This record gives sequence, C-alpha cells and structure tokens, in this order.
Amino acid sequence: MQIWVNEEAVAPEWIEEEFAQIKSWHEQRSQGSCCERDDEFRAQAKENVIGRLLLNQDAEGHVPEPSKEEIDAALQQLHKDYGGEEAFMANLGITGDQKEFVERQVVLNLKVDQLVAGFCGELSNPSDATLRAFYELHPELYTTEGKVRALHIFKSFRQSEDKEELFRECCRMRERLVSGEDFKDLAKGFSDKPAEEIDLGFFKRGELMDEFEYVAFSMQVGEVSPVFSSYHGFHLAKVLEIEASTRKPYEEVQPSVQEAWAQEKRTQKIQEHIKQLRTKAQIREEADDSDSSS
Repeated sequence: MQIWVNEEAVAPEWIEEEFAQIKSWHEQRSQGSCCERDDEFRAQAKENVIGRLLLNQDAEGHVPEPSKEEIDAALQQLHKDYGGEEAFMANLGITGDQKEFVERQVVLNLKVDQLVAGFCGELSNPSDATLRAFYELHPELYTTEGKVRALHIFKSFRQSEDKEELFRECCRMRERLVSGEDFKDLAKGFSDKPAEEIDLGFFKRGELMDEFEYVAFSMQVGEVSPVFSSYHGFHLAKVLEIEASTRKPYEEVQPSVQEAWAQEKRTQKIQEHIKQLRTKAQIREEADDSDSSS
C-alpha cells in the first residue's frame, strides 16, 4: 500500500521503522511479546509518520531558511553529541558524499523547531497546584523501581542425562540450605556457574530471565526458593536483601515535574496543529504492484 500526503510519497520503510520502535517500547514495558498488537502498532506508526510529514511540509512552506550561522551551530552541536564529526558519521553510517543530505535534514529540523515554537508560544508558568496534580497523575515517572539481591545455584541440563536424578540432587541441596548451611559455600561446590556468579547483586525487573525474576520477586528476605526450572536447567535462589520501590517526594522532583508538564502540553499543541493540517491535506492510499500481485 502506497500512501501519499499532498502528493508526496511516504516511504514504506519510514512506517516500518516507526512500527519497530513502537513495538520495542511496548515490549520493554510489558517484558513480553506484543505480536497480537501488531495491527494496532502499525496503524499508530502510519499516523505518526503522516503527522511528521505534515509538519515538515508546513515548515518548508511557511518558515524562512535559517542563517548559515544557525546551520553551522546545529551541525557542530550534532557532532558534539556524538563525540565528533567522524564518530557521528560512523555511528549513522554516513559517507562523505551524504553530507549535503545531512545538512538538508538539519535545515528542516531547524524550520520545524521554529514552526513548533511559533504555535506553542510561551507556555505560561503553571501553578504549584497544577504541578502537584500532574505529579499525582503520573506516579510512575517519580517512583524508583524495586530491587532484589539474591544468591543463585544453577544446574545445567547438559551436565546430566537423567533430569529426574538431577532434580532430586537439587532437592537434597535445598534441604541442606533450608537447614541453615551456608549458601555460598555449598554453591561453590555444586553450581555449574562460576563462583563470581553466585551472588547476583541487586537487580530490577527486566534485567534477568523471566523464570528467575518471577521467583525472586515473590520471596522474602532469607527465604530459599523451591527448585525451579528454565529452558537451560534447574535453579535455587536465596534472597538476601530487598529494596522496595519508593516514590520521590514532590519537593525533590519539582523541576522535572514542571519539565514533564511542559513537554506534555507541547505535545498536545503539536497534535492539535497536525489535526488542523489534516483537515486541509490530501491523503490517499493506493495499492502498489506488490499488493496487486499477492
């Protein structure tokens, strides 16, 4: 399907790149696959790409060209952000003959920024009550994630042809651990992991494999887990410490609350502007050759 926005073609790869980013963001947050939402994410990606293209077209048509000094300053800042011009080009895979393309993109970004600044205007200073309400509505932004520190014993399926006997060995080891024997000492002679990987230190959700996290985050300090399995083998864990999630007090994060509030308002104004542009835009979709042949 080929999409046209005011007779400008939308490259299919733009939508696929946007789709990949949206899906990755959601999967990181949910710590799982979101394949069943692919249609939703692709529709969102299409709307995002069309919106950005409308902004670009509006900026190209109504914002004057930036000065050479502004362009040079923007390029220098871009290079600085990447650790120099060579690092910037290497990181993005840009060759010398593509410098003109990069400069055109910088010019377009400057024009879009000026366009947005024009219709956003100066956001009025919000009242303290407004910021406190925003803080209460978005607790996840100001809450540190809970962490667990645990010890780990691992027995690989590859080390034994008899999984049932391996499971019984792990159960006998658990009995010794529950009776009070030192976890680290026993693990050094029993675990298939090196000694430095017995104490896992503090970790938060999303940093280790799901099977281990499900168990570790359900335990109390000092508790030894039942023997549990993963694709790779059997595991035993003991929780040493728990750092509960904590919400930072409003007074401590007030500057970042105001920044987040302003960003939300700016995003709202951008979406309102895009909505206005869409009412005047000619947007059409038509089947391409690959669609008709499939």
